[in-house]
Amino acid sequence: MIKGSCACGRVRYETKTQPLAVTACHCITCQRVSGGPFLGFAGFLASAVEWTQKPDIWLASDIAERGFCKSCGSPVSMRYFLEADRIGVTLGTVVEAEPVLPSVEAHIFLKDKAQYYVLAADGAKRYDEFSGEFRDKLEQWGRRRQKG
Repeated sequence: MIKGSCACGRVRYETKTQPLAVTACHCITCQRVSGGPFLGFAGFLASAVEWTQKPDIWLASDIAERGFCKSCGSPVSMRYFLEADRIGVTLGTVVEAEPVLPSVEAHIFLKDKAQYYVLAADGAKRYDEFSGEFRDKLEQWGRRRQKG
């Protein structure tokens, strides 16, 4: 069981499944919304996450939306439109995890990494942008969208 909430407790979620992936994103947007050098996400099937109060949505770009609490401003989720059946919850919102969450598997957007942050030798995969597999999926999705 994994439970989480924003800082003020207004937005809450839980899931009975373990994450499909755990990623640290170092893109500029994640740095700005988190106020830190990166934002960590645990990815799940969207249907496996139950929200007692759903987050408000910010259309962050033409490829994704981000969930946040309108009361305290906490970033709580992110969903790529090409993977509408999946959602990433921000690791900082996890308040209970049994068993313990797995370690970060990948660091993405290292081309934007904050200069002051020294990346630990954690054994995770490292990508300048998206992984090659996700980038390919994103390009295919973009071509399908253009065709209408």
